[in-house]
Amino acid sequence: MNHDYSIEQTRLLAQREAITLTESHAVWRLESGAVRIDSTVNGDTETLVRLAMPGDVLGIEGMLGVKDSFTVRAITPSRLVRLDMTGDAMTHVLKHAVVTGYQRSRDMVTLRTGSAEERVKSLLFMLVSPERGFGHLSPTCALPTLGDIAAIVHAAPETVCRVLAALRQASFLQDCSPVTAKHRKLELRTHRLLGRGAAKTNPVRLTV
Repeated sequence: MNHDYSIEQTRLLAQREAITLTESHAVWRLESGAVRIDSTVNGDTETLVRLAMPGDVLGIEGMLGVKDSFTVRAITPSRLVRLDMTGDAMTHVLKHAVVTGYQRSRDMVTLRTGSAEERVKSLLFMLVSPERGFGHLSPTCALPTLGDIAAIVHAAPETVCRVLAALRQASFLQDCSPVTAKHRKLELRTHRLLGRGAAKTNPVRLTV
């Protein structure tokens, strides 16, 4: 976003913490972390709609009259900033929301296409802070829970567990936590990714 329409109100979400957008009556920009957006129609079961990454706008649907109930749940620790939607701000925010919404729709196709390993790899790389890029600086991100990864890539938790184990076995994903932290849950430990998709040569160091 080229314009800053944030106002002095922020919301910090711990991993797995959720807010309901229809109850907040606000439009937010995700400043850091990653969240999943689930919709509910007439009290039915929640359905995953898309993910949101830093810079994405949340809550536009309610302003436009969409009747679904949308829940934002942090898959990694996240920070939201409320946006000013008065005057010219609304036009710029809406344009940005259309562009990023299209990109996130394409992302969901990627996360639901191909083998389970390919889908998990795609998610891990999506979670890298884009402004940090790839290189010797070791971009970082947090690892979602096993249940969230499974729901996002549309696979059984057992399948995701096997994929993560295979990636570690192949030295694609490396657990580099201190010995004292090995007993912690998978998402609370530190990992590195040592390759990126088809670019198996010139490995890149990435901490997740």
